[in-house]
Amino acid sequence: MQSLLVRLKTSSLGLLLIFISSVSLAQHIDLKADLLLTDSVSKQKIHHHEKRPYIFKNQRKTFKNCNPVSLAYGGSLYVYQNVISQHLSADCLYDPSCSDFSKQVVKEYGLFKGGLLSVDRLNRCNRIAATDLDPGTINKKTHRFSDSVKRYK
Repeated sequence: MQSLLVRLKTSSLGLLLIFISSVSLAQHIDLKADLLLTDSVSKQKIHHHEKRPYIFKNQRKTFKNCNPVSLAYGGSLYVYQNVISQHLSADCLYDPSCSDFSKQVVKEYGLFKGGLLSVDRLNRCNRIAATDLDPGTINKKTHRFSDSVKRYK
């Protein structure tokens, strides 16, 4: 009975110490500064992404860009870049972004090789794969890893 009483006193004393320390370390709220910050942020102009062009825009009509597979691929990439991507907060590790890379590689190497390189790039675009990337390839302006299409000839 006494050991239960000792444990109860010890645990209540520990809880009291935790409560006192959390109250003393609580953050002071400065409502006026928070309201001023919120007001200044709301007055800033929000940068909207520019509308990205269709993958085969300004190209002459050939079988390469008029077949149904190319049209479906180009259309889905266009919808992703201009509708879905703007609402996601994902941040790509690479420069150019994965969707821009996919667009460039399909234009450069065709739908088959471009599709395979796009799948490879999407598999490498995660924080775990970033541990193997060379820090020397970081673009100083965008702070992203440079991964040019020309590298895959």
